[in-house]
Amino acid sequence: MERKHRYIPVFIAVIALTVGSAQARNGEASSFLGTFTFGIEGSYISTVASYRHFNYISTYGYRVDRKFWETRYHSNGEFLMHIGADISDRFNLSIYTGRSGINRNVYLTPLTLRGTCYFGKDPAKSRWMAFLDAGPGLSGYGDDMSASGIVKIGSGYSIPLGKYTRLDFLVSFRNVITNKKMMGSSMSSSIYIPEENLRKNSSLHMAMTFGIGIRF
Repeated sequence: MERKHRYIPVFIAVIALTVGSAQARNGEASSFLGTFTFGIEGSYISTVASYRHFNYISTYGYRVDRKFWETRYHSNGEFLMHIGADISDRFNLSIYTGRSGINRNVYLTPLTLRGTCYFGKDPAKSRWMAFLDAGPGLSGYGDDMSASGIVKIGSGYSIPLGKYTRLDFLVSFRNVITNKKMMGSSMSSSIYIPEENLRKNSSLHMAMTFGIGIRF
């Protein structure tokens, strides 16, 4: 197992321990579907602004440092699967993964932990919710693998379709921070920069997401 994947069992263990302690405090035995949750989610992503910072040694030997904002609109998509647990009637903790676009021809495999807080006491009724989602976004394989940072904060409306099934409408603001290994030398400038001359190539992508999901 790659070192960067070792935290996956830790996330699962945290959820299992939290659910176990909650059940012990309540002294109740919940059914499988009443405690654990899983589902899928698809979103349209509209990138509204990006911040770029790259630093390199030119062919003449001097250092070039550039920082700039880009406000060009770019659309992308995201498909996620998730598994987690209802810690209480108002709070769910889940692991999300799938495929997410962050820029033109740039994609990540998110592995994030999301906490969702529901408003309203009755889980059998439609409810508003708010969530915070954060974790790494993986790209590449083996020695070329890199991890970017993903943070998402949002809200939504959850509609019950059955006893254990809900339809969620979601909107969020997402930030993705990439590094030199993720972006590569070809995305630093309109001119080619040898990798050994590239000192820094990071970016921050800010986007709004509009999604729909189904949870069981």
